[in-house]
This record gives sequence, structure tokens and C-alpha cells, in this order.
Amino acid sequence: MKSFALLLLLLLLLTPLAGQKIHEICAPCHNSAAEDFLEHPHAGKDLSCDACHGKSDSHVQAAGNMPPDRVTGPLEQPALCGTCHPTQRKGFQASRHWKLIEARTRQRSPACTTCHGAHDLRSAESMEAQCKRCHESLPGACLAKPASSTAKVGCANCHDKHSLQRQPGPAR
Repeated sequence: MKSFALLLLLLLLLTPLAGQKIHEICAPCHNSAAEDFLEHPHAGKDLSCDACHGKSDSHVQAAGNMPPDRVTGPLEQPALCGTCHPTQRKGFQASRHWKLIEARTRQRSPACTTCHGAHDLRSAESMEAQCKRCHESLPGACLAKPASSTAKVGCANCHDKHSLQRQPGPAR
């Protein structure tokens, strides 16, 4: 009888959580990440924290004293993001950046969230700033005025956004 009462109490405590979306459960402790995520296009597609972090029940029950089920690092990001973005995954895995990550070199290299952000989507200017953290001095060809008079000089004018291969003609 005692175990039944304990089970009933546990069920009553967890019932309010059953109807909540995962990001609502995470928001009390991860407020800014949850707020940022709500502005992300992924939130509009009914993705939530569990898409990247797993259900993380033990993390929630331990009030954050246990790590989430998954924190995707650079090596795992192409596979996870590539589930929904296979073309971009293929392009990225052809890049020099991926080769450095895959080889587990000491040289830091960007992965999906470096450019696109983890919880919030980065602007084009912010993505460009990320490139310049490692590529401070740009070759002369990269500084040439773009063909369009309204376009700004930028990496994506000549390089594919994921494979980073030089592209002939306008940006792709």
C-alpha cells in the first residue's frame, strides 16, 4: 500500500509537466536560451530542446545537477543537423573545416552552431564576424567589389555557404 501511495504521489507531481512542451520545462532554469529559441525558425517547426538535448529527464529531476542527455559537440553536429538538412551536411562534410574537426586536430574549426548559433539564429553579419575571427586578413580577391551594386563584400559572395568551395559567379 505504501508503494502505491508513493507511486500515486509521483504521478500527481508529474502530471502538470505532461502537458507542457519541453522548452517550457527548461525555461525556468534556462530562461534566455528558451526565449532565444522561441525566435528561432526551428521553434516554428515544433522542434524543442529535446531535439538536440534528448528528453533529459534525469537533468530535470535533478534540478540541473545532472547533465542533459546530449550536448552536441562539433563532431556530432553535422549528423544531428543533417537529419533535416542533408544537402548542407553533405556540403559541410566536404569542407576543410570538417576535415579539421574529423581529424580531431588542436586547431579550432567551426561547426554548425558556430555559424548558425545554438539557440538563436545568427544574422549574416554575425556569421561573417565568425569567419573573421580566424580569417583576419582576406585575400585581395575577397575584397573586390561584388557584381551587384547593392551587395556587400562578404564570404558568401564567392564561397558556398557550407562546403566553402569557391563558386564561379554570384553567391549561391
